[in-house]
Amino acid sequence: MSNDIQKQAKDLLEKLVSSVQVLVDDITALEVNTMVVEQITGAKFNAWQAYQGIYSINDKDYFDVKGIPNPDNLTEPEKTQAQELRKRYTSLFSQLEREYFYILLEQSSESSEPDPRIIQYQDRLKYEVEHKANIVQTDQIYIKLARPILPAPAPIADQEDNDQKKLRQRWQEIEDLLNNNKFIRTLRKMSELKAALDGGHITSVDIDIIYAQTVMQLDGDIISRYHKKLFELPEGDRDLMLKIHNEGIVAGEKQWRGTLDFLISIIQKLAQIIPK
Repeated sequence: MSNDIQKQAKDLLEKLVSSVQVLVDDITALEVNTMVVEQITGAKFNAWQAYQGIYSINDKDYFDVKGIPNPDNLTEPEKTQAQELRKRYTSLFSQLEREYFYILLEQSSESSEPDPRIIQYQDRLKYEVEHKANIVQTDQIYIKLARPILPAPAPIADQEDNDQKKLRQRWQEIEDLLNNNKFIRTLRKMSELKAALDGGHITSVDIDIIYAQTVMQLDGDIISRYHKKLFELPEGDRDLMLKIHNEGIVAGEKQWRGTLDFLISIIQKLAQIIPK
């Protein structure tokens, strides 16, 4: 076997081992949620579209464009419900940005120069802790700190770094992110949660409820949670909801264990291939 073929085989094996590691990280737990939504999208996961969708939540006009009620125009209890709905959306962006922050931290340990995005993110957290409920959105200091550290997927109207070189740089940064296993896992999860929110009646203050949730861990722990409103439903609706949830658990567990068995077989075969 030539050196080139050996190198290609080694690279392929390393990629396969890495892929298996990602799958193992992904299936350490099974989570089954049961909720009722207005509609369900049939769209498949597309990393670029998902990233653009989550990033757009940070746009100042996002909620107005989506028709999501403005809490300032409502009274209680609708005001609190509208605030909660907006909070759920913004938390998706925050979680994705936090994952990016951790990636930057991991990369910074390999270089001596501090990344300005890490400093900005830390300063923003410090500012938010110090000011808490007294944050002034028009404060120039906060405006500067609140700018996303995530690379923008499209030109930004109020920034000057929109020349071709900067755009190519941001495009490459996003490409690298979408090839990062940890980031793509978080992005996929945030995309699923966003799809669930989008599937509700977002122009209403009513929030879709997860009526039942079951989490199964590899160590055998099983945690089931039921929303109190489940038991306020008519008996027939409640029993149907529980039946659907339990059937989801059975189907999910079967698929989960099948995936585990498949991965175990792959790992056993890899152990035989990898040189001692």
